[in-house]
Amino acid sequence: MKQLAILSLCALMFIGVVTVCGAQELVLHLPLDELSGDVAADVSEFGNDATFKGNPKLIDGVFGKAVAFDGKTSAQIPDHASLDIVEAITIEFWVFIEGGEAIQSGVEKGAAWVSGLYNLAALYNGGTILQFFDLPDACNDENIGPSIQDGEWHFLAGTWDGDTIRLYIDGELEADMACKGKLSPNDDALFIGARGGSGRFLTGALDEIKMYNYALTKEELLADMEQPFALAVDARDKLATTWARLKSR
Repeated sequence: MKQLAILSLCALMFIGVVTVCGAQELVLHLPLDELSGDVAADVSEFGNDATFKGNPKLIDGVFGKAVAFDGKTSAQIPDHASLDIVEAITIEFWVFIEGGEAIQSGVEKGAAWVSGLYNLAALYNGGTILQFFDLPDACNDENIGPSIQDGEWHFLAGTWDGDTIRLYIDGELEADMACKGKLSPNDDALFIGARGGSGRFLTGALDEIKMYNYALTKEELLADMEQPFALAVDARDKLATTWARLKSR
């Protein structure tokens, strides 16, 4: 039913624009400057708020506050059409790691290694990685970047444009791999700081989590790194807000 609804919306005609489908958009932005109870608000148009379980604590971050993760804490965002990304993606966040498991998830769509999963891992067997279940096997776990497990803040970003995975640390390209394909969406939640809320827990902190449904350039990533609110979503599509509201109904 969800797919039929989306297809119906894609068929809508608006003056001057054929469709709102395929718009390049910011689909998630968690500044993590405050918590309302156990909820961190998403300030994108889609309202993908994150609900924490465990013991989240606000600490000083890179920009304002950040959330500390103690190796038992995680957050969950319910499945939403805006998070069912299949053609291109950017995931980014500020992170510091201090001990913990050998693999520590950052932002992951899915509770297990299943179709539709994408994951930007803050720590992956001594390095960092952006991985996808649906791409060729080598693309799943071989494009590993350097370790950032040093107790310092780092800006970690992963992009995929349908052809190439790129992993950036502090604005510099550290690993890339040709990976052509298309992702399949799943109905799982988006998890932050743990796989499925039950393993691969982050020990450290996260700040300024953002996701786009397209691949940012290095220049755009640098703009986000220097000021998280500096990069505006492309204003050419005036129907972005309308599309967001339609999808939320």
